[in-house]
Amino acid sequence: MKTRLAAFAALALCVAVALPAQQTPAATPVAPVPAAPTPPPMIDLRMIRMKISAGDLPSAESILDVHRAEKGEDAEYLMGLAWVTRGAALLGDWKAASGYAKSAREQALKKLGTPADYENNSEATYALGTSIEVEAQALVAAGKKAEALRFLEDSARAQEKAPYNLRARIWKRRNQIELVGQKAPGFRTDDSVGRQAPALASLQGKPVVLFFWWESCGDCKAQASAFRRIVAKYSPKGIAFVAPTRFYDAPADRAEEKGRIEKAWKEIYDVPDTVSVPISDEAMLRYGVSATPTFAFIDRRGVVVQYLPYRMTEKRLSAAIDELLR
Repeated sequence: MKTRLAAFAALALCVAVALPAQQTPAATPVAPVPAAPTPPPMIDLRMIRMKISAGDLPSAESILDVHRAEKGEDAEYLMGLAWVTRGAALLGDWKAASGYAKSAREQALKKLGTPADYENNSEATYALGTSIEVEAQALVAAGKKAEALRFLEDSARAQEKAPYNLRARIWKRRNQIELVGQKAPGFRTDDSVGRQAPALASLQGKPVVLFFWWESCGDCKAQASAFRRIVAKYSPKGIAFVAPTRFYDAPADRAEEKGRIEKAWKEIYDVPDTVSVPISDEAMLRYGVSATPTFAFIDRRGVVVQYLPYRMTEKRLSAAIDELLR
């Protein structure tokens, strides 16, 4: 009996499968959505960066030349040109650095078009920033500091509508050339975490450490424990710590972003509330914070004595602050 029932069930299944199409309305076929093309890996760029890190500029130049001959002046070529420009500067070959910077700037501006399309040309935007920074460095190396500053001012005006990071890179280079020895620039605060941040001018008479950070920055998070110990060590000695950041997301998302900033500051940094946290786009731009963390050390007169746009060890932080206390 069971065998007969199983046979009937198999027969019914076969009949169901064999029914003509009109018995079951067919679904309207949906055209598959093509996947976005995967950009090719920038293998030549990786090799250029490896050669630069080894101090081998001629090999990096050769890789770039071969790439252009085989693939043309594509996005990878432009990024490679930017890195060769940076490499020449790192190695102190200022004649080559200036030449590459001019070439990178010319090609980047051409790629960006008029009006500039930064959104769809990230490689050109990066190359343009590199070219501006390196050309200014080359001018300083040639003893033309005033000309370098004018060049940066002109570049800042020309790129006033550029993305934040490009504008901040121009300010960073300018700060590295002239900020030390100048009065620390004040800034407006858009918002703050915890208590209202004091105006920078109101802290004159006290040494000040500015710690510029971003809640999603890996280097900032890695800096947190050393920064916490530094605050504990030097706050009782009269050092004022201020930790500016900015809103990175679109204005519509700022309530959510502020929550993330507050959460990161409390859970990762966990410093006393005497450390004020102004949220200020103006501060981050004027102090050239294209990379986080960035530090500025200000003496009792309100003068910047060190400007260091990178992560630091606890030992180096202590040495910089000890200078403020002398």
